[in-house]
Amino acid sequence: MMHMSMDKKMEGKSILVVEDEQALQEALQFKLEKEGIEVFTASTGEEALEVLKKHRPTLVSLDLLLPRMNGLEVLQKIRADAHLHDLPVVMVSVSGGPDKIKQAFSMNVVEYLIKSEYKIETLVDKLKEILEKSP
Repeated sequence: MMHMSMDKKMEGKSILVVEDEQALQEALQFKLEKEGIEVFTASTGEEALEVLKKHRPTLVSLDLLLPRMNGLEVLQKIRADAHLHDLPVVMVSVSGGPDKIKQAFSMNVVEYLIKSEYKIETLVDKLKEILEKSP
């Protein structure tokens, strides 16, 4: 009997990973999919908003520093959208300036993760933890 390492708690959970750093995006996608989580990806804010027109993931992992439209601008658009305004978003950034963090939380982010403080495994664990709590 083959036992799938699929986590039952992750059944039906999905995440949109918005990350312009290709290697990190792929690594996150690979590790999350291994946990049985459906992963959508976007490399820009515009792409993320396109994906969100078609899919409603359980959670969005949103990079702050994106080309053209930054993470906070994407977050603003999500919050302004009647269909998405209550979508759980985790802000992920290389930097955690207190004003940026405050601004993100004022727009109702679930968590603000600073990339440099976490190895990729830890980042994935954090996202899984938040997904488990997400309805």
